[in-house]
Amino acid sequence: MKLPKAGWLSIVPNKNTLEFVPLRRYPKKQFPGMVSAIIGRHTKAKIRFNPHGRPSQSHHTPARLRHLSRNHYQAGPFVAILTSNNKKPFGGNHQNFADLIRTGREMGVTVFVLTPQGIGNHSTVNGYLLDPHSVKPRWKAARLPFPNVVYNRIPNRMIEKTPEVRQTIRQLQQMPGVYLFNPGFFDKWTLYQQLAASPDLHRLLPETVRLHHMEQLERMAAKHPVLYFKPVEGKAGIKMMRLDKKKQHYELSYQTTREKKKYRVRTLKEVWDLYNRLKQKTAYILQQGIPLATFHGHPFDIRILLQKNGTGRWGLSGMGVRVAGERAISTHVPMGGHIEKIDTVLQSVFGSETDRIKERIEQVGIRTARWIENQQNALLGEMSMDLGIEKDGSLWIFEANSKPMKFDEPNIRRRSLRRLIEYSLYLSGFSHTSEGTAT
Repeated sequence: MKLPKAGWLSIVPNKNTLEFVPLRRYPKKQFPGMVSAIIGRHTKAKIRFNPHGRPSQSHHTPARLRHLSRNHYQAGPFVAILTSNNKKPFGGNHQNFADLIRTGREMGVTVFVLTPQGIGNHSTVNGYLLDPHSVKPRWKAARLPFPNVVYNRIPNRMIEKTPEVRQTIRQLQQMPGVYLFNPGFFDKWTLYQQLAASPDLHRLLPETVRLHHMEQLERMAAKHPVLYFKPVEGKAGIKMMRLDKKKQHYELSYQTTREKKKYRVRTLKEVWDLYNRLKQKTAYILQQGIPLATFHGHPFDIRILLQKNGTGRWGLSGMGVRVAGERAISTHVPMGGHIEKIDTVLQSVFGSETDRIKERIEQVGIRTARWIENQQNALLGEMSMDLGIEKDGSLWIFEANSKPMKFDEPNIRRRSLRRLIEYSLYLSGFSHTSEGTAT
């Protein structure tokens, strides 16, 4: 007998019998009273069908049914957003989590928040469900089936390096039937080395060295009039430096979230001493400066969002432009940069070449994402990428980020949330279990 594929499942982990309310109404169809099922990764239960029931959002969560063998099914998928427990009830961006949970609900998938503390040696976990009735995100603790898919959103590198989090990620990666994607942050130097090994992508990289000695600075300064000092594990342009070679001196610009300073020095020895004073114990790379194209007199770069879709293939979810602010040495928004629509900027700068350039950006982005995933030897589902473009249309790869910030443009935002759910359905084997969407 063909059973409904989508509906609502009562979540009562201590009970061996759960209720399933089909999404569609079947006034004349007869269903078996009970079937055996695996809930989530490996919780065994009996499911009782209630074709005339009305789901309660407080006691039911969206689920799909996947046929395994005769009279035996799997209910899911259950998707966990992994974050830290450094705040109450948990860390990370609560609004982003809520947006993904609501998108999952619309698509018939249960998404919840999970911290390392919520994982034990049992077939269930202690997580957090979003209160469906609240406008602002409100959370309720719940015991839930072990997830099929885990989306790593540990909020920063320091927390991700703690023994507890590292052990949790290793544990999840080794579990059969659990798919954890984006297991860690990228660092700029490792990423550069991986891209430099590509037969074609290496041509799109600015010359870069891991900075250890003054001789490296001297060699790079002799070749390039502008150099950037970037923290290996930096973000948002914080603690970035820019060196400009003038006729009689050098200018070293330094930015943090609180200040932007400019130093005038005469020799590279003075530059080296100043760099060491400013960097403290932070590891840096030194990178060739690229003469970026400008929009209304300000340099800009391009940020793209790449995600896997419901067939596990990389695709472009969106692209935007970041325009540098006054006195800023980078385009990062926390440093005074602002966002512009890509068509507005490219049409202004490149005119009729805009469509060709956008196609080239997409091609480079997808090739780069595939190469990075191959080199990282890890399961990746999304990444953002920063690309530079010169006024002649030449493209440069600056960096990639495995924990992308959200795009505010509504269409890109909706697409990016849906792609995360589609990819989770693909990983868990539930891609072909849709019967419309839940509400």
